[in-house]
Amino acid sequence: MQFASSGCAQRLKPDCFSSSRSQMIRPLRHLHRCQAVVLGVILPVTFVLGIAARKSAPTLTNLPPALAALSPAPGGAVGERDHLFTKAPVSVRLWHQQNNPNLYSVSFSAPADFIKPDLMVYWIPGSSGFVENLPTNAVLLGAFGPQALPLSDDIASGRGELVLYSLADGEIVDTSQPIRLDQVSPSSSIQ
Repeated sequence: MQFASSGCAQRLKPDCFSSSRSQMIRPLRHLHRCQAVVLGVILPVTFVLGIAARKSAPTLTNLPPALAALSPAPGGAVGERDHLFTKAPVSVRLWHQQNNPNLYSVSFSAPADFIKPDLMVYWIPGSSGFVENLPTNAVLLGAFGPQALPLSDDIASGRGELVLYSLADGEIVDTSQPIRLDQVSPSSSIQ
């Protein structure tokens, strides 16, 4: 028994492998140390140079002529409604288009604390009540904001609901009360 235990003890001595292990690990540690120092210097310098060299986002002061002809310029305001949506504090404004008083456009405004990512406006013809997902007959009007979104004759003359949909969250933020835009007179608000 003593022989077996001394053999085991001899096999587990650190001196047996220390010379071969240190010959293998020391160069690897030196290589890793050099790599860490180089990366520690190069990465921050590259990051700062990349931030300094990036270009600013392009901006347009005016739309190109082909797109300017498509976008309606709002003429006179027809009406405004503040409590059309039940959950969201959104104000909806209906406009006559400047070049044709029989065509309408609509714009939206909300307080600064009403921030939803990638908010889009849809029109659902008819009265659907509460909807969890966008139905297949939903019509995209455009992005939520103060810019005027054109309304087709079908939308202006039909009864339906406006839907605020967040693309980033993939959910309906709010649905308006059923409205009919063609019954709005210039002196009244949206009904």
